[in-house]
This record gives sequence, C-alpha cells and structure tokens, in this order.
Amino acid sequence: MVLCERGGNARVDKGAAVGEAGGIGMILANTEESGQELIADSHLIPATMAGQKFGDKIRHYVKTDPSPTATIVFHRTVIGKSPSAPCVAAFSSRGPQYRTAEILKPDVTAPGVNILAAWTGEASPTDLEIDPRRIPFNIISGTSMSCPHVSGLAALLRQAHPDWSPAAVKSALITTAYNLDNSGEIIKELATGTQLMPFVRGAGRLPPGVE
Repeated sequence: MVLCERGGNARVDKGAAVGEAGGIGMILANTEESGQELIADSHLIPATMAGQKFGDKIRHYVKTDPSPTATIVFHRTVIGKSPSAPCVAAFSSRGPQYRTAEILKPDVTAPGVNILAAWTGEASPTDLEIDPRRIPFNIISGTSMSCPHVSGLAALLRQAHPDWSPAAVKSALITTAYNLDNSGEIIKELATGTQLMPFVRGAGRLPPGVE
C-alpha cells in the first residue's frame, strides 16, 4: 500500500499510478494547502483519503516505524455530529480577478463538492482511458457542479419573471444569497475552518430555492 500526497495532478491519476506499479491500495493524504477537505473519487484500486491532521500522523508513522502496515476496511457508515455547513472548498477560486483587480469576483458560491450527478456512458468514472468501468451516476466536484446549480436557479427566475434581464436575474441571485452557516456564524473555509472574506465567498451562498 502506498501513501500519496495530494498535489497538482489528478487524485485518480495517483491511484492509477500506484495500481500500475503493482500497489494493492493507496492512502491519499492532504497537505496544508487542502487541509481537512475530503473529496470522493472512483479510484481504480482500494483507496482512502485523509485530511492534513490525520495525514501528518500517518506520515510520521511511516517515517518512524521500522515496518509500517496499513489496512483499508469499510465497517459501516458512522453518523455523528456534523460540521457546520455550508463551507467553501479549498479549490474554489478567489477574488479579485488576478488580471483585472477591479473585477472583484466571485459573485456567489454554490454547491460543488461531492455532488451525485448523472454520468455519461461514454466516459469512465475516473475519466481515464485505462478505466473500463461505465456507470450511470458519479460523485463529482468542481465548477462543473456548481455552475448547473446557479444555472438552474437562474432558469427558475426567468420562468417566474420572463421580462427580467440577465442583469436583473443576477442581481436577484446575489441579493438573496446568505453569509451565515447553520451554526449562525460566517461561512468558513472547508480546509481550515476559518471564516471567509467576501473575496472568497462573494455575496454568499445561493439560497436553495427562489420565490
């Protein structure tokens, strides 16, 4: 089993590389950049992901134990105290726009981490050519997931108010966004748990529905 650090290349690429090298499993450990953020992936080999805190403990164990061992076992789903939500992902873009600082961005945040989504049979769940699997649904994270949420809300607004301009729709979304999580505090960074500035969360999280 191989301990891999989360970095610049795709997470599923790491698992694929371990499998091709003869590895039977992988532990993907976050570095400080990703903190406690955990992303679901359809790895080609048995794999698990650890946040930075547990990742540091695993790294220390591997370096100090003369014969480290590891086992990945799924016992059951454990439901405990949920962390505050929503949070902003570590990979979420920050403002202001780096080429033109006058463009503040982002406007809003939307659900985009570990989203259950329909998946085309033309591609594998990892999107890797060596992956022969085909599935109707997948767990996806990124702009490709948050954008449909925003687009859907915009479509509902246009249906309810067909005379509204795109600017009016955008204004309605921004002015109804909220900045507090379910604990009543300012929305936090998922990786670090720290409160966020408007350059990170924009006007806030989009509401789940529109009136």
